[in-house]
Amino acid sequence: MTTPPHDAVILAGGRGARLGGVSKADLRVGGERLLDRALRAASGAATTVVVGGVAVPPGVRLTRERPPLGGPAAGLLAGLDAVAEPAPWTLALACDLPDAVAITARLRAALPPAPPDADGLVLTDATSTPQHLAALYRTASLRRAFAAAGDPTGRSMRSVLDGLTLLPVAPGAARPDDVDTPEQLARWEASVAEPAAWRAFVEDACAHLGLDAARVDERAVLRLTRRVAHAGARPMAPVAAHLWGSALATHPDADPTDLAARLAEALASAPIPEEP
Repeated sequence: MTTPPHDAVILAGGRGARLGGVSKADLRVGGERLLDRALRAASGAATTVVVGGVAVPPGVRLTRERPPLGGPAAGLLAGLDAVAEPAPWTLALACDLPDAVAITARLRAALPPAPPDADGLVLTDATSTPQHLAALYRTASLRRAFAAAGDPTGRSMRSVLDGLTLLPVAPGAARPDDVDTPEQLARWEASVAEPAAWRAFVEDACAHLGLDAARVDERAVLRLTRRVAHAGARPMAPVAAHLWGSALATHPDADPTDLAARLAEALASAPIPEEP
């Protein structure tokens, strides 16, 4: 599935007040900076812009909203202004989404079938609330919204984008939870921790089977099977893992996260065991 050309704007300029004023972009989950997880999610963008006072790798543009700390809407506009040759679509991401890779794959998978009159696609959380900084927007629609809104400093994303037609995208297997407090950071760290025993088993099993262990993401497999089991189809969890592996073998160039998101969409047809 080909994603239409798009840019990426990653917002990394928040205060992190509930985290003691630290830079959320520099916090680490699973040994990786939150910003780097977001940048990995944005791979494939024509131009990637980070808005905030943080170190970025070569090839990524860095800018700030004016005035600094002017809020997410002002940050998104600053990111748009930093793109010299805009692509038709813009991926907007907050830097504090540890599951940014899965979130972005979910949005990209939903983009090609979107109706032509849609101004964008926005991921929703467990309560169906739109997450405006986990979204793909038509760049021209964003420009139109900002022109109509006037000065975005201190404005919420919802108020600036209120006039746009935005399609909700259910998270599927992706986790739209962000990191705002030390407790949330600890939960995320615990959820992505990789016990050494898991990796040792994977590497040993791959050696016996003649497989490349570097291509095996055991945490992703566990997230997928957990999602299937929580849907009530517990006996289908190992079957889902087998189907995912078969799909990757058949389509070696496919995005594993995209395939997992597609598989999660089939949960509605999975058999739910009857209660004894």
